[in-house]
Amino acid sequence: MDEPEYLICLQCETPTYQFEYVNGKLATVVCNTCGADDPSDFMTEAELEEEV
Repeated sequence: MDEPEYLICLQCETPTYQFEYVNGKLATVVCNTCGADDPSDFMTEAELEEEV
């Protein structure tokens, strides 16, 4: 899987561009708006659309 351009924070629904993938897996991420930093609190736009 290619790295996405951004991830969406599920806590405040804001896109974030501060993340790092290691070996194809999300390693670190932080939301500048609400401060969330748990990788399980973030999804790509495609993953979010699948949930709806």
